[in-house]
Amino acid sequence: MALSDYKGEEIIANLIIKGGKKYEERVWMPRTVFNDPANKDAFIIGNGKSRAGFDLYSLPQDTYGCNALYRDYTPDFLIVVDRKMYQEVRDAEYCEKNIVYTNHFNITKFGGKCHLIPHNPYKGAGPCATHIAIHDGHTDLYMLGFDCAEDGVDNNVYVNTENYADEKSVVSVTVWARQVYEIMKVNQHVQFTFVEGIQPAEYTQLPNYHKITYAELNTHINQHGQKT
Repeated sequence: MALSDYKGEEIIANLIIKGGKKYEERVWMPRTVFNDPANKDAFIIGNGKSRAGFDLYSLPQDTYGCNALYRDYTPDFLIVVDRKMYQEVRDAEYCEKNIVYTNHFNITKFGGKCHLIPHNPYKGAGPCATHIAIHDGHTDLYMLGFDCAEDGVDNNVYVNTENYADEKSVVSVTVWARQVYEIMKVNQHVQFTFVEGIQPAEYTQLPNYHKITYAELNTHINQHGQKT
């Protein structure tokens, strides 16, 4: 479906058990964000430690950020999927003045002024942010902080903070890393440029995978981008 054709979608608002049978109560969620990007570039900001020290405010539009990024930087679009993280964002009233995307569960369970991730088959915030950027029409994605470290190593800049694991916790990146791979594989018309960090070997086998340094990203921004 083309972006211009998307009007919204039905979501499951409630499950009702009656007479031993399960019924889905559905509601229509209209499209509420109308982003018509003037630039084919988009910047997807994950929270891997490889982006630590980079000035995010040097990025031009459009920026799609994940989870606790809002604590330090205001992206054009924030994507939050984890329920505890979503409640933090909602309670901080960040949704009142900024665009926050989440899944239908958080919308129906916790409320708040947020927006439904369109036609979303993914679970992690990073894959969802990537999915939304493509849905918006971007064809050149720059992936910051997408660090696929080995399972068991928490490589997140927000480790040991509220609603994040501590440094001793066992973590796994397998699921979301695989989801990003599937997005890349399905969307061959989109170019994915990862800025430093560590990515799985299977990414490098795809023709639309690219990798640059932060110095090279700065050069690209200075030559092509307009700062927000």
